[in-house]
Amino acid sequence: MGNLRPRARHRGDDEIHDAARQADAIASPIGLRAEPLGKNSGARGPAARMVAMRPAGIAAVVIASLASLMIAPYARASSTKPVCLRALDDLGVRYDRVDREGIELGVRVRGDIGGVEYAAYHDADLVLDCSLVYSLARAGAVLRAHGIERATYSSAYDRRNIRGSNRPSSHSFGLAIDVHEYDGDRPGLLRVEDDYEQGLGSDEDCLGRPLTEGGAILRSVHCRLEHSELFRFILSPDFDAHHFNHFHIEAEPWSEREDVR
Repeated sequence: MGNLRPRARHRGDDEIHDAARQADAIASPIGLRAEPLGKNSGARGPAARMVAMRPAGIAAVVIASLASLMIAPYARASSTKPVCLRALDDLGVRYDRVDREGIELGVRVRGDIGGVEYAAYHDADLVLDCSLVYSLARAGAVLRAHGIERATYSSAYDRRNIRGSNRPSSHSFGLAIDVHEYDGDRPGLLRVEDDYEQGLGSDEDCLGRPLTEGGAILRSVHCRLEHSELFRFILSPDFDAHHFNHFHIEAEPWSEREDVR
């Protein structure tokens, strides 16, 4: 027994004891004082484990608890924001969240979409499902590559049925927009009714051989958007007589998309 010597005091002991005193000061008002666990204390289960914790451990628990109170609200706000809206944020789209009948996740656009301004023939806000806005934002690069800066549309969100049927149109869900004109300093004004050349292209060659520059641009836009996998489909004047003057651009609901998984 005479060979036993007192334990050497480590350099970190002072810091540990300081932390213990701070923990007692913080924990005391909420009943978490660091009391020794004696065999006659009567503490059992979780309470016994709490009392048995070393003072430094209590300090860590208290500090972590206080930190969680400050951080948790922001973490919850971030984690509960729909993925599609976070995707719009990443793409730099400015919008307001709105609720509209039939739209799964409605947004009111407040500016350009993917660098392209969308304007209605009539004075109205552009309200769409987030999924379509996401696709238009991603497709903006295709339009800008042709010098297109503006797109004019007639119909976007509109509660109505498909013509000649009792089935609701995709416009009813904010998943479709009808674009009639594209414009920019380089190509000038291009009207689908006047400049789109019908009957061109094939499965092997989507573009075909347009006769005019405007026809080539509109044909290229249609082909590239159609094959981008961003949209369910693009209906052009080639589809039927009802689409003689516009591109019907339609996206899938976010929950059904394969390209965002």
